[in-house]
Amino acid sequence: MSRFTDQKPRIVSEEELEAPWGGDKPGERFRCWLCGHKFELGEYWRWVFGGNHEPPLANFMVCMKCDDENVIDHFAAATEEAKERFWWLYG
Repeated sequence: MSRFTDQKPRIVSEEELEAPWGGDKPGERFRCWLCGHKFELGEYWRWVFGGNHEPPLANFMVCMKCDDENVIDHFAAATEEAKERFWWLYG
């Protein structure tokens, strides 16, 4: 079985749905970090390593709709927008 950290597309399993992602309740944070879609059994998802970006980004998950060849750039832009909108959280 491959690990999700290989960054290859995966299909949501029962085990992944029941995992405590980010230490939260099972499945609560198992969602696309770009559009917020909460993953369901049998759907496409992919984990993306953000550490190679400059500046480094958090690692994140995406759904099929949001996953494309520019997904890192999209996430970087979303991160910068969040920092501008919620500057007090990033102080």
